[in-house]
Amino acid sequence: HWICKAIEANERNGVRFYLGLNHALYADVFKRQGDRASAVENLGKAIEILRQCGADGWVEKYERELATLQ
Repeated sequence: HWICKAIEANERNGVRFYLGLNHALYADVFKRQGDRASAVENLGKAIEILRQCGADGWVEKYERELATLQ
């Protein structure tokens, strides 16, 4: 629940970098719950947002993680 609140706050306040990290964290929660589709969806969002921020290291990390889920 608190991750959703953080995502909402980051969207509202325009904090794109942390929004990307929170989507990645949310993907990890879904992965632990066994919900692969939601994990892939949130990792995709995280990668897109972090790419827009120019956070190439994070993008590479989450692209590798996404490859293991697909």
